Amino acid sequence: MAKKIEPKARESRYESEASPPKQDDFAEIVTALKQVTEVLTTAGNQFQQFAESAAAGGGPPGAAAAAVEINTWDDPFSEAIPTLNPPLATPRPVTLAVNANPRLRTSIVEPQLPAARYSPGTAGFRYWVAAEALVRGINFWGALLPAGTTWSTSNPMRVILVDAGAELNARYIRRDGLHFYQRAVANIDIRSGESPDVVCHELGHAILDALRPQLFNVADAETSAFHESFGDMSTILCTLQIPSMRQSILAETNGRLNVNSRLSRLAEQLGWGIRQLSPTAVDRDSLRNAANRFFYRRIDLLPPSAPANLLSSEVHSFSRVFTGAFLDVLARMFSATGAPNEASLLAVSRDLGQLIVDAVRAAPITTGYFSQVAAAMIQADQARFGARNRAVLTGAFLERGILSVDSAVAMVNAPVPSAAAVPGRASAAGDIPYLSGSPTVYAYRDEVADDGFRLGYGKTPELASKPISIGGALTINVHAPVEPPRFDVASSMVGSGSDSALNADTAVRLFVEGLIQRREIDLGPTWHVGETGTKDLARTTHSLVAEDGKQVLKRNHFDCGFCNHTADALSFTCV
Repeated sequence: MAKKIEPKARESRYESEASPPKQDDFAEIVTALKQVTEVLTTAGNQFQQFAESAAAGGGPPGAAAAAVEINTWDDPFSEAIPTLNPPLATPRPVTLAVNANPRLRTSIVEPQLPAARYSPGTAGFRYWVAAEALVRGINFWGALLPAGTTWSTSNPMRVILVDAGAELNARYIRRDGLHFYQRAVANIDIRSGESPDVVCHELGHAILDALRPQLFNVADAETSAFHESFGDMSTILCTLQIPSMRQSILAETNGRLNVNSRLSRLAEQLGWGIRQLSPTAVDRDSLRNAANRFFYRRIDLLPPSAPANLLSSEVHSFSRVFTGAFLDVLARMFSATGAPNEASLLAVSRDLGQLIVDAVRAAPITTGYFSQVAAAMIQADQARFGARNRAVLTGAFLERGILSVDSAVAMVNAPVPSAAAVPGRASAAGDIPYLSGSPTVYAYRDEVADDGFRLGYGKTPELASKPISIGGALTINVHAPVEPPRFDVASSMVGSGSDSALNADTAVRLFVEGLIQRREIDLGPTWHVGETGTKDLARTTHSLVAEDGKQVLKRNHFDCGFCNHTADALSFTCV
């Protein structure tokens, strides 16, 4: 067994009971109230600015902020029935919301035009489509996160709608925010920032990095795949915050949400563009379809890459196992309400989002991460909702192999969290007070406080690093998934019973080898194995960074596409 390495950023135990207020606390409360007043004033000014923008864009003078409308769509190629050559979707008006969370702000670098109903293809349309998706996503997740959660990137988070370089991609880069790209395919200009699906996916990476920053640099395929799954889950849940989308999805699916539909098909236009260049790289009707039947396989039994109809250890491919289970859970939670209407669907989307947030906070970063998150969701449901969704959650994770039968049975005796005060809830000097999010979290008796969610850029905690050897000739340091498991659970494998998780050393080595095989890592000029020509290092997901005299593997970014073989087996293309 590998030596267990405790994360650096776990210092104090959760406070299960409120202590009597001290004199310093009253002074802090007074300061916080003053800051609250300032922030509310700022929010009011934002509403007024939106009203003025509406007037400048053709809306009625003096209109209230709530009446400001913009044009948007679900995706540029959104179709009820997918076709080979989709036309552009018809824009629909939506009411513009405001992000009043001072700790989760965004800043689009392109010039802001007055809020109005612009036509597709214009700079104004592109700006407000992205801005609306960002605000909708932040308002959804922000209400579920622990109070005080802030970006692990800068605040406000930088957003570039059309970055340099012709790519069918989008990225979350911790040091530089969200980047979207454009590329012409078959005489169609595809701009990833014009798809709310893509925007909400990349926003999901930023949300998860804010909530559990230790996940960003972990050298492990399963934790990285969960990051991608969280992005896709973010897209689905944020879509359900739109009343018209809930109505159309219920009509399209007849209330059965885990079937192929507009909800399950993620980023249809971007998927179409990639498919023109690499027909087997993505699903037949989208970038990824959450309505899939993939079953869990251990990483060491999968190839490093494969066509979209097969599972591989590449993180976007492997993420579909958890995303498929998530869609099944969503569908069954909704069906169990017995009220097939959009109000019930909205409530279920928020309940499920809360369970995911709870689970991410509670699940230790270890090998077999999927099963730890699944177990944490089941126990969070017992604590929050009296086990109302236990059968639904357990069944979905069993059917996907994320939990073995033995593990599901053993969950009956698993620990249950209880409500506790948010760690680090007192504002530091100069901090903006916590205006949104939950003042309590659900924590375990043996759990120590992790306040990484509120530290911000440059202060994010990491798991400790350890050296690993690749082939006896290459030694690097990595942040390994070695936190002690909280739950005695494991995933299943096809044709066998309970399957123990890989040890951390093997999981890390396989992850690094996969990066090398897919050429997603910059090892420096000495280790560009088998490469010809100049590699575009901006497209590598990982690099070696000098840290305390060691070469440490660090992640450059998360993206929504991935690298694939071209017809020439010796060359690769990133799409």
